Amino acid sequence: MKNNKISWLKLVENREQVIIELGCGQHKRFKDAIGIDCLELKDVDFVADLEKGLPFIPDDSVDIIYSRHVLEHISNISFFLSEISRVLKSGGVKIGWVPHWSNPYYYSDPTHKTFFGLYSFSYYTTNNFYKRNVPKFYQKNTLTLEKNLLLIIDNDGNDSIIKKCLMAIINLNYKTQEIYERYLSRIIPVDEIYFHLRKN
Repeated sequence: MKNNKISWLKLVENREQVIIELGCGQHKRFKDAIGIDCLELKDVDFVADLEKGLPFIPDDSVDIIYSRHVLEHISNISFFLSEISRVLKSGGVKIGWVPHWSNPYYYSDPTHKTFFGLYSFSYYTTNNFYKRNVPKFYQKNTLTLEKNLLLIIDNDGNDSIIKKCLMAIINLNYKTQEIYERYLSRIIPVDEIYFHLRKN
């Protein structure tokens, strides 16, 4: 599989929407997406080292970018989010899942390089999603944070009602999210953050 501009252009030609799934692994979750991963696996359409960004993708050319548990593997998240902003069309969306820092399994994986908490994406966006303002001088911000939810994954099926109720309370509004992270996150860890970013 050759990774050059010509092969990328071939992948996107005749597509009404350019949808990308970063770190898709063996199986894409989004069948219409172009799968990008660092390994040449079954569902990977384009092999790339995401630590180097997305230099093979032209500016303002992508409609939707998905990633599930990928951004925590990238060491320079500021650079990578600026790359996401660069390649998204105006109005384009980045939808993703990352582990929350309280997730006990986060620390077990030596390939995890970046921590994420409730305010993490606020540092890279134009809007103030939460009451607490954070510095926004780390990069030129062109993204807006539209959704930020704390999730508990039901792995065993035994207490799904309790988990669903707890998630509903935590995500009731930004105040309950802030109260949870400040006072309860060390007692009751959540698994991940689900977020939407939109390019202005």
